[in-house]
Amino acid sequence: MNNTITISELQNAVNSIESDIFESTDEIEYFNITVTTNGYTDIVNFFGIQIWNSDDDCRGYSDPEDESTIEPIEQHLRNRVNEELSKIARIKV
Repeated sequence: MNNTITISELQNAVNSIESDIFESTDEIEYFNITVTTNGYTDIVNFFGIQIWNSDDDCRGYSDPEDESTIEPIEQHLRNRVNEELSKIARIKV
């Protein structure tokens, strides 16, 4: 089974997430989700926090009983963004 994610797939997932963020807030345009590569490893960062990389693809299985059902990359990125937003929401200044 090949679970390789292309840069194009990553960028499409990121664009979808950023579009949903913008549409849900109407005012926040500065969310920064980036896709970069060094030629060997593809990396997705959210506000400078690495939320996924191709060397350590930490996606789980959609169905733990069936290892061929790996979590879709967009869903994984959405979950990771939400985890980081939860951490940010706890900050008091």
